This record gives sequence, C-alpha cells and structure tokens, in this order.
Amino acid sequence: MLLSFEFSNFRSFKDKTTLTMKAGTQTTFNDRLIRAENKRILPSVVIYGANASGKSNVLLALACFRNIVLCGNLRPDNVPDLELYPFAHDNDRNPIHFGIDFINRDKHFKYVLDIMVEKFSRGIRKIVFESLSLVTKNGSEITLFTRNENEVNISSTKQALSAMNIKKSFIENISENLNANIDGNTLFLTGGFKNIINGEIVDNIMDFFAEKLMIINNFSRGKSSLEIKGNDISNDIAVWNNVLDIFVKAADFGPQKLCYRHDDRDDNELHLYSCYKIDKNASAFIPAYLMESLGTIKMIDFAMLFQKCFEEGGTLVMDEFDNSLHPEIVKGIISLFSDRELNKNGAQIIFNTHNPIYLNNKLFRRDQIIIIEKDPESYRSALYTLADFGSEEVRNDENYIINYFKGKYSSMPYIDFSVLLKKEAAEE
Repeated sequence: MLLSFEFSNFRSFKDKTTLTMKAGTQTTFNDRLIRAENKRILPSVVIYGANASGKSNVLLALACFRNIVLCGNLRPDNVPDLELYPFAHDNDRNPIHFGIDFINRDKHFKYVLDIMVEKFSRGIRKIVFESLSLVTKNGSEITLFTRNENEVNISSTKQALSAMNIKKSFIENISENLNANIDGNTLFLTGGFKNIINGEIVDNIMDFFAEKLMIINNFSRGKSSLEIKGNDISNDIAVWNNVLDIFVKAADFGPQKLCYRHDDRDDNELHLYSCYKIDKNASAFIPAYLMESLGTIKMIDFAMLFQKCFEEGGTLVMDEFDNSLHPEIVKGIISLFSDRELNKNGAQIIFNTHNPIYLNNKLFRRDQIIIIEKDPESYRSALYTLADFGSEEVRNDENYIINYFKGKYSSMPYIDFSVLLKKEAAEE
C-alpha cells in the first residue's frame, strides 16, 4: 500500500510536495483507517482544485515515476516526454525529484530518484541521485544503497548486509566493477542491484509498481476490451463475466447482461458485448459501445480494477474518476474502501474531481480532502489538506461544500467569458 509520494520540479510544482496517505492526529472515523506496522493509513483521498491548478499534475508525476521504474531507464523511446516536465517558469536548473514510501508483501521500502534533464529540448538525461531503504517493524530505516552521477555506495552495515543477504567481502570485491559500469541513463535499482545484489528485493518492489499501483489517466474510453495473455483463459473469462454481472446488477444498469467475448477480428483480445434475450433459446450479442452509456462502460472497466485492487490490496489512482458516473455510485465505492470488514487487504483509492458533493464530513476526514492551488504570480502549485488548517479553523461538523465555494479553503477563480461576446459584437 502507498504511504506517501513526494515530488518536486515537476510541471506546475516547483517545491517539494508530498501526497501522504498517513492519517493525521484527528480521531474522526478511526475505524475506517487501514492498520499496518502500527501505522494509521488512509484508505482514500480526493483531490480538488480549479482548472489548471495542477491537480492532474500530482497524478501525472506518480504515473511518470512509475513508468521510469518499470522501464528501468530514461531512454526516450520508453519515457518520451521527460523534457516537458521540469517547472518551466524560472531559469533554475534543478533535477526532477521523486520519492515513494510503500509497503508490499510485508516489506516497507523507501525509494528516491532524482533526474536531470533539459527544459523543452532533447539533451542528455541522467540520474543524479538514487537511493533505496528498508524500514523495519520498529520504524528504523536501513539504507541499502545510494547512488550519484559517478558512484554507487552499497551499505555495509550489519543490518543492511543481513537485509540484502550478502557479506561485506562481497561488496568490497564488486564495488570497483560496479562503479566502472555505472550508467547515468539506467536505474541502479533494476540494473546492478537486481542482477548482482538481491533480485528478490527488486522483484518485490517491481510487483508493487507493476501490479499494486494502478494509475488511470484516461478513463473516458467509449469502448472496453481486455488483452488475452496465455492460451487457456476460459476460467478467467468466467470469473471476469461473473464480476461484471454483479456490478451491473448492483448499479442497476438494466436487465441486459454484459460480458467479454471473442469476436472475429482479433483472437488476442476480448471485447465487451451487451447481451439481450430474444427468446428462450436465443440471445443477441451487440457491441456494448453501440448500446451502453459512457458511464456504464466506464463502470465496467472499473470493475476489473476494483476486483484486483481488493483482492491484492492495491492502490487505484484515477484522474477524473467520477466523470460520467453518478455521484451515488462513486460514494458507494468510496464507502467500500472505508469498510475495514470488507477492505481486509488495505486497498486504497486516490482521485481528483470538480464535483463538490464529496466535500462531505460524513464521507471523508479532513486529512482525506486535498486542495491544490496555483499562485497567479509565480505559477507554482501547492498542495494542502483541510487538516492543515487546524481543527479550530476547519471543524469536523462544518459544511465543507459551502465554505469551499465561499473561498475559505482556497481562492475560487472568477472567469468572465462575456468579453468574448463583447469582442464579437464590437467587430460586427
């Protein structure tokens, strides 16, 4: 599960910014929190902000970091837009900074990566800092390695050697060779550390990024399909379609069934169909995008992610998740993440929205509501939660929606589009 993600010098975020899933000190809804390693962890957060405030950049930073880790390098064919990401509104030349704190397979890791790139022009990409730490059950942090542009340092403390299952003499024998082959374009985590030091640790980390951290930046597709992996998938299809049937009935999408099936175009992909009963012995299967609403198809796509997230304890990160979905459906989904009896594996959801209906003190704690605001002069975005105001300024029982629109939590923009009509009238 995700504990926190920090980043800086990324798009509209100049300064170090932390998206934390660690619960604050307030005691409201303590029974909804995830418990792990004596920590109190939030099952969900919602992100608010005006258009162009930077709320999507928070999720984009996490997606970019995930992509780099999974690719293991900075090559343009794997990470094509890296030069577009540094903060562009000053002349400073600083690295893009990423840092993540997470638990996976009962292991607690912290991983940091700093990358230097040019702004807007293709140039040399290089890793200027990288580190990996293991956090013990009692909270102490064991650094396993650090790396800068020219040198890798494998920790030789007793705790680190034990965690990596290697001997100090082994480090001494390979250090010179490691430093001679350091590549500024390749992560040491997925290169030298995985291949030479401890592949099991890296497999755990990669499992989190590949399987547990699920980031959806474009959730407004009009069609739904699943890629088939392997030859014997009949059981998987049955499971998927059973999940869909439950979701469709629960959300009351109609009497029809929805299912994934093959079509004649591609044997390696399953497509979503609407199934209508014609008579006792026959049914019509029609491509779902011709019959179903965007919200229905979106909900079906979410069903697969939702099932996996709850079974494995993953973290769902979704941009504009509630677009095309009824707010009551979204509120129902959020309540599942907050139910510790159902959410036994520590599943989490993070999403941004413009809909103020979720600004509800019955739905979220103050530390679960994030506000993003951009300074109009410096163009820098800042992140804070309602809990940052303090309990005296933002009480648990106050009306968050009204106060949000009054500008108590952030400055609400007023945009006067009448100038467009006035300009057209003047031209006529």
